[in-house]
Amino acid sequence: MNEFAAVTHPGAREGENQDVIGWDVEHQFWFVADGMGGYSRGQDASRLVKETLLAQIGHMDLLAAVLKAHEVVRETAEQGEGDHRMGSTVVCAQISRHDCRIVWVGDSRAYLWRQGALQRLTRDHSFVEALSETEPLSETQMRTHPNASEVHHGDWIMLCSDGVPVELRDSEIAHILQRSASPQQAAQQLVDGALKKGGRDNTSVVVVQHEGAPSKGLMASLTRVDTAVIGWIAALAGVVLAAAVVIVAWRLHAGR
Repeated sequence: MNEFAAVTHPGAREGENQDVIGWDVEHQFWFVADGMGGYSRGQDASRLVKETLLAQIGHMDLLAAVLKAHEVVRETAEQGEGDHRMGSTVVCAQISRHDCRIVWVGDSRAYLWRQGALQRLTRDHSFVEALSETEPLSETQMRTHPNASEVHHGDWIMLCSDGVPVELRDSEIAHILQRSASPQQAAQQLVDGALKKGGRDNTSVVVVQHEGAPSKGLMASLTRVDTAVIGWIAALAGVVLAAAVVIVAWRLHAGR
């Protein structure tokens, strides 16, 4: 069984914590969802995502469950039970034997911590991330840009809301993970580190330690699933995005 830890904190911002965390140990599934900051009913949106994912993960594959969560949020808004702008990011991980699948939408992130090296597995769907593809922005510039979004055996998979990278550089995240002896310590220290830096946003972390057979290498593939079906995160940082679900799948055991 994979050891894991999950921590969420509202941070220093006013209002309710719009982040939610969840997991299903039987199906080896974990996620972080972040209600749309700055929009009404973000807490309701992330709650609907959580409820839908936990209800569906045993009945459909990961991507289908995320798409179902989208449908629920959209239909709730259309029926007048929520604001039409309500939305949520989500980043999910599911481990099956030696494979791990990541599905995400928005700027909640997944990282791989392997033998002292940190690798980001996701790319933010945000204005600044899109801008960095056309402008030579440094990490400092990306963190302070006025349109920035407010956000193997032994491998650690880390999921987090944008409250972590808003405050901590990847090098600082790596430093905390390097000093952590367990997923519980890592998750708590990442949240504490973000709070010490200001905690300007809700902050959530899930750390999963893979206990499977040793791996000799990582094979990765990206599949992009078109298109505007994920309208619930179609606006981030005030910019309308061509939103997509992106899947990262990697084998944690060579030769499979």
